[in-house]
Amino acid sequence: MYDFSSQANLFIQAFIAIIIIGVFYNLWVTTRVYGGIIGRAVRFLGLGMLFVAVAVLERVLINFSIIANSPSLSLAQDSLSLLGLIMLGVGFSQLAAATKA
Repeated sequence: MYDFSSQANLFIQAFIAIIIIGVFYNLWVTTRVYGGIIGRAVRFLGLGMLFVAVAVLERVLINFSIIANSPSLSLAQDSLSLLGLIMLGVGFSQLAAATKA
């Protein structure tokens, strides 16, 4: 582990937060073009993939000892994974509803 682990941990978490905000904004603007059921489905799919990707990225950083593990970080990763899977399920459900209509 690095001597500056707390500073590196803070920097990496801030970098991940910036990525999340940027991807969320870009996804929101892009899906407004589609509109309707398809736009909402793509929005849910994009957000679900974003949350799952962030949870996996943090798990990789913990496994390589780049950031320190804590119980709250593990809970956040599990929550992000669960939220991502729920959003993916809702997105695919809306896409299925769009094909039936």
